[in-house]
Amino acid sequence: MNTGADRRGDGRERAGWTRREYLVALGAGGAVGSLAGCTETNDIVDSPEVFGYQFPYDSETTHVGPWSTSDPEGFYPLIYEARSYATPARDRQLGDVVESVDVDGSTATVSYAEGFTWWSGDPVTARDTWVHDEIQRHVSADPGPSVELADEYTLRYEFERPLDGPLVRSAVASGAVRTPIEFYEPWLNRLREATTDDREAEVIENLRTGSPGLETLADEGLGCGPYELTEVSINRLMLERYDDHPRADTISIPRLWLPVVQEVSIENLIKKGWLDGGSGMLDDEGGSPAGNLEQIARYRTTSGSKLVLDWRNDHLARRGVRRAVLAAIPLDDVAEVSNWGEPTELQTGLAAPAERRWLPESVRESLHEYPVAADAERAAEYMREAGYTRDENDVWRDEDDRRARFNIGTPVWDGFVSAGSMVESSLRRFGFDVSIDRVPNTRIYYEVSNHTYDVMLWSFDGRPHRAYDVTSDGATSIGYGVSDAATTTSSQGKPVEVAVPETPGDVDAPESDRRALNLVDAWRTIQRPTDREATVDAVSTIATWWNDALPDVYLGTEVTGLWGNTRDFEWPSHETGSEYGTAGPGGNPIFHMLKRGTIEPATSE
Repeated sequence: MNTGADRRGDGRERAGWTRREYLVALGAGGAVGSLAGCTETNDIVDSPEVFGYQFPYDSETTHVGPWSTSDPEGFYPLIYEARSYATPARDRQLGDVVESVDVDGSTATVSYAEGFTWWSGDPVTARDTWVHDEIQRHVSADPGPSVELADEYTLRYEFERPLDGPLVRSAVASGAVRTPIEFYEPWLNRLREATTDDREAEVIENLRTGSPGLETLADEGLGCGPYELTEVSINRLMLERYDDHPRADTISIPRLWLPVVQEVSIENLIKKGWLDGGSGMLDDEGGSPAGNLEQIARYRTTSGSKLVLDWRNDHLARRGVRRAVLAAIPLDDVAEVSNWGEPTELQTGLAAPAERRWLPESVRESLHEYPVAADAERAAEYMREAGYTRDENDVWRDEDDRRARFNIGTPVWDGFVSAGSMVESSLRRFGFDVSIDRVPNTRIYYEVSNHTYDVMLWSFDGRPHRAYDVTSDGATSIGYGVSDAATTTSSQGKPVEVAVPETPGDVDAPESDRRALNLVDAWRTIQRPTDREATVDAVSTIATWWNDALPDVYLGTEVTGLWGNTRDFEWPSHETGSEYGTAGPGGNPIFHMLKRGTIEPATSE
């Protein structure tokens, strides 16, 4: 790999380095060496089977653990065994370490597979997850279901009520096995021995800062994935195939090289071709990628961005105004300037992959299609039908001569600022009286949870078991926070008892052609274990209501993918589906592929 000239973070000029010379220069101890030492051979340089991937953290201060204040979410799925994983369409499947999840009423029994060990040689058992769940009951205000250690490889969970399969698996088999009993049981004992709230809080704070660092993790063998962390330095991490792992024989690439990139531009490494893969879109990385790097897959996720609407605003409480807001915004342009992916084509509260999975084709084809490009004429028609007229300044006013006014909030994150500016300017140009605030990180979660703004740009989780959860007050869902079916409205003024068109897509249906629906009851149908037909019917009903009522306005669905070195490695086809699992946060299928041996060296030397 002839990478050409480059200037690195230490200011030294590196003329004409190859990727292997760079590996040699880092050296076994991780220190940046001089060119004089580049001819020294070592097992990294002599082997063509080394895969390079970024480590975007400080290797000296990173501490790994569920409660760590510096937990590296873009790294830890590589070193632990996933309890389950999801394809791009979020069809969750169990990982090899979980043998089964059996549900009987409100009881879920999770059986762990034998044969897995921590790098220390200790067996991976149900105790390792049990200690996590028990600590979590002390740490979290919402500890989840009660858990019983039935035997060394079995956990039994008890929920308050029977739940549908996806919710059960998400609760008891998501994430990874990452809390070895030998390290975390002493922490559990300290929490149990705490006799006051202050003492418990002190232990929790110590736990957050006392999680194992990378060197401790390597020295004490606290990982359990098929790649073992063998070297930690300020410049790189090295991982090698863990021969005692049940899938060791399937691992195709024996070594992984993770350069620490806090001081080095990822864009620069991509330009030189020193990284062999990454998640997301290669075009988004900036610069000119090396010729050996190509976009391998591109797919829609079940996440995206939306406008959270507060119906306590008298104008937004009117369906016609909400429809006008949607029609006045150029969703296609918003998706482009924010680089958020694809504009939302159907307003259902679901992301496109979830729509295909849960909504029958007949329903999808019948639902009403709102404009994707701005349609000022249609927006004006919606406003007039809602009783509004324009004044001499082209500002819309209601029948009481009140301006159609609302305030907008947006995080200061990448994409949100540019999207917020376009939303605000489009609505103002159409004739709404709007203002916008860029909310700093120090206030954003407070403002979102307290519904300070009439309209807030936020992200969504477009799966029905998340989006339609009316008991959750989280803004990524519908955000009602209501669990009693007798409740009249949510805290944002949205109704619990709603009227749904008898025919999907009939958004102009009179009341005589609508049926009553209690959203809490409908959610309970989705939530509890029923046959798929009943779940699909409940999901379709809420989607039909959402398509008509627009409780929130979806802007775009996130598009992601992966890119990689196609000259030196062979990659599985995107059509293989399960190979693109994204266990753990960060949605990184490359870790999943490496750990299953589906990325292979293209040639041998």
